[in-house]
Amino acid sequence: MNTHLAAIKFFSSVSGLPDPCGSALVRRTVQGWARLTLRHPDERRPITVEILKGLATQTSTSCSSQYEATLFRAAFLVAFYGALRCSEFLAPSRTAGGARVLRPDDVGLEGGRLALRVRYSKTDQLGKGAWVHLHKAPAGAPCPVRAMEAFLKIRPGLGGPLFIHRDGTCLSRYQFVAVFRACLEGLGLPAKAFGTHSFRIGAATHASRRGLSETQVKAIGRWRSRAYRTYVR
Repeated sequence: MNTHLAAIKFFSSVSGLPDPCGSALVRRTVQGWARLTLRHPDERRPITVEILKGLATQTSTSCSSQYEATLFRAAFLVAFYGALRCSEFLAPSRTAGGARVLRPDDVGLEGGRLALRVRYSKTDQLGKGAWVHLHKAPAGAPCPVRAMEAFLKIRPGLGGPLFIHRDGTCLSRYQFVAVFRACLEGLGLPAKAFGTHSFRIGAATHASRRGLSETQVKAIGRWRSRAYRTYVR
């Protein structure tokens, strides 16, 4: 409903017409619709640090080569600690890289810290960009900085998206999901209970359980409202 209303508002604006959605009648109608509409709870399970550690280890078994294992390990860890949406770091297909996903020049490594420039996002369609800063984890813990360092050492010196295969083709969402599920099954976990958003859900849940403030949790996932609460399990 909100998407349709936003479309009507946008069309009215570009056409120089008044916004019909701003009337009291429409607002009250939408409020009534919201009260009558049943919302299905989001049952996707979060990725926890322990599951993440298992995924990082399982890549060596579920992937076809050491390169692939290093690629997926870096992608998993960055997705979790960066609270990334798939559209921010995964190409739509192996051959269509797209200009909106992470690229090599969006990565900065210095002093045990990893900086990622998210070019576009669901809430940043104009591409203003946002920086995500990740820190090196203690020894023995899954670490996005070490994982990225290992991947960049073997990544082909090509342009395009950051996450690519040895032959230069892009890591697609489809491939990410396939290996993610294979790793979950290898760990004895029900793959259907998780989704790609489980990394983002896990990031919000982990941050909240650590006692971070609302402002800090919102900053991690680049949330602009209290919508982050729906991610916390």
